[in-house]
Amino acid sequence: MVITLMAVAALSLAQTDSALLRELLQIESDIARANRECDYKYFAYIEATEFIFTDASGSVTTREQDLATEKDCRKADYRSEVDEPRLSRYGDVAILNARNSVFVKDREGKPLIRRNRFTDVFVRRDGRWQLVSGHSSRIPEPTNK
Repeated sequence: MVITLMAVAALSLAQTDSALLRELLQIESDIARANRECDYKYFAYIEATEFIFTDASGSVTTREQDLATEKDCRKADYRSEVDEPRLSRYGDVAILNARNSVFVKDREGKPLIRRNRFTDVFVRRDGRWQLVSGHSSRIPEPTNK
């Protein structure tokens, strides 16, 4: 009986984590769309007031600084995909690590893929997930030898 209850609890947790992963991947998709479309209303919605982002060079951007870049934003036409997700959940805190591939064209119009690995930290507040911290590092292009 105890083993059965443990198996049911593990299955329930796996289903919950699966649903959470889908929800957070949708948020990541919405963030990509907001980046392409300069939708700063979405960033104001999803980023917690204490949000910070650390880029690959170690520079830190606050929510206030991020939202202030709206005036300089230019809409862009590219596609992005998130894969290799890893999810850890600690109650009302979720950490998502994944790879992001951005499909663009270089100056000559040739296809180019830029990849990065990111970690986003979400906190569940007021019935929704908010982004409190993020970090992204560029994945170097493979060198042909």
